[in-house]
Amino acid sequence: MNQQILAQKKETVSKLNEILKASHSAIIVSYSGLPVAEINSLRKSLKEAGAKLTVQKNALMKKAIDEDGLSELDACLKGPSALVTSAEEGAGLKVLNDFKEAHKQFVIKGGMIGGSYCDEAKLAELAPIGTKSNALASLLSTLQSPLVMFALTLKAAGEKASA
Repeated sequence: MNQQILAQKKETVSKLNEILKASHSAIIVSYSGLPVAEINSLRKSLKEAGAKLTVQKNALMKKAIDEDGLSELDACLKGPSALVTSAEEGAGLKVLNDFKEAHKQFVIKGGMIGGSYCDEAKLAELAPIGTKSNALASLLSTLQSPLVMFALTLKAAGEKASA
């Protein structure tokens, strides 16, 4: 193999490694049959959500994924594949799920979120929750709700007693 081509491939794998190391989620999707305009629209939506879509050859993605210890994703790298990464766990997952609903040929194959492998069904379950910070905010508001109601009840009881 030509040394220049080999060097380019090593550089590509190195860039993918950097992206994966900086990411807390990595999701493999299939974009087969989608027009370029739709893929560009998806890229823009993902960028707004804090995620990035990267398209490379499966062999190069597999090498980078294996080097980063994410070998569970190897089975997802069949056919045309793209890698969606984000620094925040679950960022872009809702965008991917909404895009999948609008485009039946788009497939979410699987992914790693926070070091745990998730298949397509698990990712669909997690999509409405969104990012980790959204999930924590939702949990906090749920936990706070009874306390707020109790405080309002005490306040109303105090106002009624003083009147």
